[in-house]
Amino acid sequence: MFLLATILFLASCAGGAVGTAASLYLARLDNPFYLGLQHAIGWGASVLALFTGYLLDRTDRKKALTFGLLSGSLLRFLLGTSLGLIGPWTFLGLYLVGNILELLLEVRVLVPRLVPQEREKAHGRLYTASLLADLLGAPLGAFLFVQNPSWPFLLGGALGLIALNFAARLPPIPPLGKASPGMLAGLRWLYQEAFFRRLAGTVLGASFLRVMPFALLPLWSLQAGYGPIGYGLLSTAFSLGGALGGLLAGKLKGKRPQRVLSLLFLMDAGAILGLLLKPPLPLGLLLVALLGISAILLGVQEVVLRQALAPDALLGRVGGGMRFLSGSAGLLGALLAGAVGGKVGLEEVYLGAGLGFLLLALVAWGFLGQMEKRTR
Repeated sequence: MFLLATILFLASCAGGAVGTAASLYLARLDNPFYLGLQHAIGWGASVLALFTGYLLDRTDRKKALTFGLLSGSLLRFLLGTSLGLIGPWTFLGLYLVGNILELLLEVRVLVPRLVPQEREKAHGRLYTASLLADLLGAPLGAFLFVQNPSWPFLLGGALGLIALNFAARLPPIPPLGKASPGMLAGLRWLYQEAFFRRLAGTVLGASFLRVMPFALLPLWSLQAGYGPIGYGLLSTAFSLGGALGGLLAGKLKGKRPQRVLSLLFLMDAGAILGLLLKPPLPLGLLLVALLGISAILLGVQEVVLRQALAPDALLGRVGGGMRFLSGSAGLLGALLAGAVGGKVGLEEVYLGAGLGFLLLALVAWGFLGQMEKRTR
């Protein structure tokens, strides 16, 4: 467990530093189009997870992790040493390749084999490690960029090599058993497995609804009187809440899934509807932290149940399929929030998201009642 958490922490810290530096580099070009393409690349990675998930099921997963770490490190060293020599399109092309390689760093797919007991606790620790790394990596990348724009990329490459040293200590992890061939086998399994089809539907609904208020959070922060600093604090509160949720994830073991999901969705509904009242900043921070706790606990519950149901030889493709679907749901949620918020106002978006989570709580309670018989 220590090895997995360390690898994920180093990889996430490197990714946070490089992502922040990339945004600052493109912002210096004073062209919003480039920044838009950078964020589009982030969403596009969700589509390519179908391909990388297929690779994870076709080769030893330790080898895939090692290849992703080594190739990503070399790519970041290349960006750091050639930053003043390449144009924005070449930079974005290399950035896209880096995002694809990051999809191979799917540490969570190793949990069922390396940590067969206390899976909830293991996944919770991994989420906490990733969130804490993000909290460190983003400001570190910004600080180093001010000193020298190349330094964050060189740091990302160095952290990847350090993570590679820890990955070398893992045992070989080839996929076990046989599963349906093809890149879309994971999506077919998600659709055909009745219990998980219901679970995936509620999880994707939650992804869609959660993105809506967060897409408008900068404007909401200004309207609520929190200001730009308050918005930064809200983002930090969400990450800290998520880290706390990861530490609490071990408490989910033995709990009935429908009860857990219903309570989490009620927590989301209460927090979003509470923000609708534009409370004082300290209370607003607490409400956003609750959203972070709920998001991570939901993620832990989903991945544990998914890995309990899916065959080992399909874990990579099923995980890639879920990433593709959740990314698509998030994209649609963000687009809808922008369109509706611009026409009818931010309050209506927050109200709709809060009521949507109340509905999801009822759906989770009614349709997932017998799931523990299949997963425990």
